[in-house]
Amino acid sequence: EAGVWAPSVIKVGSTYNYYYSLSLWGDENPGIGVATSPTPYGPWTHYGMVLDSETSGVSNSIDPQAIYYGEQLYLVWGSFYGIAATRLTDDGIEPYCGLAALKDNLTWIVEDNSGGSMDIDINYEGSYIVEIDGSWYYFGSQGTCCSGTASTYRVKVGKADDFLGTYRGSDGEKLSEGTYGDLVIGPSEDVAGTGHNTIVKDMAGDYWIVYHGFDIHGEYPSERTLFIDKLLFDESTGMPYVEGRRPSYHQSVEGPCVLAS
Repeated sequence: EAGVWAPSVIKVGSTYNYYYSLSLWGDENPGIGVATSPTPYGPWTHYGMVLDSETSGVSNSIDPQAIYYGEQLYLVWGSFYGIAATRLTDDGIEPYCGLAALKDNLTWIVEDNSGGSMDIDINYEGSYIVEIDGSWYYFGSQGTCCSGTASTYRVKVGKADDFLGTYRGSDGEKLSEGTYGDLVIGPSEDVAGTGHNTIVKDMAGDYWIVYHGFDIHGEYPSERTLFIDKLLFDESTGMPYVEGRRPSYHQSVEGPCVLAS
């Protein structure tokens, strides 16, 4: 009866790896699995568990992001009890160090500031890290994701000089302290639960944030809808944000530049 969600698909050599969360609601030992395919569309051959909370020591081990740092493949994961990263094997099937040594071979991207009790307003889930112009940006979601039109989900960001470095907000504090990062986008009177994002770069060199939210005035307000907005960068802090820090809504705006073949 477990749910599967929050996929991260990445090309590893000539193979595509599909990482996913597997968890029950309130699960004490959720985990992340992987399947492989010769195409990004499947069919997928299921491999099994990459890690879980017991093997990693990271509570609520869900929400994977697979990412290359140079030639090495890493997995970033975690939800509201800190965000961790570890190197994977070249094929991306398991931790490079092996499961037995995993607890001693991970890096905390965002330290666990929960105090042992989940506080969704000061910790993160739905991580997405991207390098832009030599700097690394950590995007994560805080708040409630799944309370329909009452959802408070929002995306905040921190910046570091290195992928495994210390990510800080414009206040100079780590993401586990201070203002807990800078707001990128949050709910509005029209859209609730804005979060769990991906960042994409278009062919004009602009960056876009893709995320979900609840269209409060829409036909299906209790179901999450896909949104996309352009990222701007603050001239003084260098931090990315969406105009007004609110989702565009029923507006005619310029979209990403995509060249058709």
